[in-house]
Amino acid sequence: MNFDPIADCFSLLDEGRRATLSDLVRVSGLNDAELLELIEFGVFEPVEAGVAPLFAAHSLILARKAGRLRRDFGANMPGLALALTYWQRIEELEARLRELECQLPR
Repeated sequence: MNFDPIADCFSLLDEGRRATLSDLVRVSGLNDAELLELIEFGVFEPVEAGVAPLFAAHSLILARKAGRLRRDFGANMPGLALALTYWQRIEELEARLRELECQLPR
């Protein structure tokens, strides 16, 4: 039986679950310091603060995107934070657009 750390982390995507910093490190390929910098930029917001902060499960998807952007484009942390913030905003706007389109008469 093969152990796939990425598949294991994505099993956490149930909305009631929380992800740890080490989960984010595992799926992103970024190191602790890089993720902590993204947390400081406000890209990742802990839902439970403390010594070992916990993040919403959807943060795993964002962490995976962060790792790909870093690897594929060599983005620095401020650029990565900006790109991820814009990506999240676009996702929110697209969801709102879908919601409004459903309200239109057919």
